[in-house]
Amino acid sequence: MQKIITILVMVWISTAGLTGCASPKARVFGEDMPTMKAIHDKKFNRMDDEVLAKAQRVTGKPLVAPDSEFQWLPNPTLTMYVFPHITPAGQPVPGYSTFFRLYTEDHIAEPSEQGGWK
Repeated sequence: MQKIITILVMVWISTAGLTGCASPKARVFGEDMPTMKAIHDKKFNRMDDEVLAKAQRVTGKPLVAPDSEFQWLPNPTLTMYVFPHITPAGQPVPGYSTFFRLYTEDHIAEPSEQGGWK
């Protein structure tokens, strides 16, 4: 008896779920539902014929490029060339060059330090 009740409950739940999926869109959402564009325009208070103005920046002085304001401190580069050779396992290795920086990180000079590094 317990098994039959469990099966009937499962069938009833499945039927209810499938009936909801089979409903037409107009019945679920209604006929007078607004479009996504209308919802967006209403949210942001914008009309179709309104032209949006481009934002203007107001400043008293001209913009300065960051390169002229800050300067990288020197970090010498050491170049190493590895000659072609054969590994102990007998595999040939072509020649190549690589480089190493003297310091692990590049640093930017503060405005008061720029004069001594030029």
